[in-house]
Amino acid sequence: MQRTTIDMLLGRLETAPHGEGATAALLDAELQRCWQRVPGMRALCVSTADGRALAERIDGGADARRIAAMANSFLTLGETLAGEMQLSQADYATVCTARGNLVLFRVHAAKPLTLLALAGSDTLLAALLVAARECAARIGAALRDPAPVRP
Repeated sequence: MQRTTIDMLLGRLETAPHGEGATAALLDAELQRCWQRVPGMRALCVSTADGRALAERIDGGADARRIAAMANSFLTLGETLAGEMQLSQADYATVCTARGNLVLFRVHAAKPLTLLALAGSDTLLAALLVAARECAARIGAALRDPAPVRP
C-alpha cells in the first residue's frame, strides 16, 4: 500500500511531522519489533476499522486484505458482546486452537485500528498477549499526534 494512502486512511491529509511515509515506517518498525520479540510469531496485521490492511507481516501466504476485514469484524463482535453482557469494555479477543493462538487488540489512535497477532502452538498465549498489547499501545501512542493537522 502506498504511504500516502495509509496517511489518507488514517485521516492525515498531511504526513505527521516526522516526514513523508513516517506512518508506514512506524507501523513496519513496530510490527518488526513485535515479531522479533515473540518466537513462533506467524502473522501480524494492522488494519483500519473498515477492514483495510495498513501494514502486515504474514507467513504462509494468507491474503492480508481478507485477514484485515475478518480481524476487525471479529474484534468488533467481541466488543459488542461484552457490552451486551454488561461487562466492561473488551480489552482484546482471542482464538485458541491446537495449531496456535490468535489475539486481536484495538489500537486507540486518532482513528481506531485493529492489531492481529498469530503465533504457533509452541508459543505461550501469555507471551503473545503481552507482546501484542504492548505493540498496540506503542502504535496508538505514536499515531495520536498532539499537534493539530493542517487542512
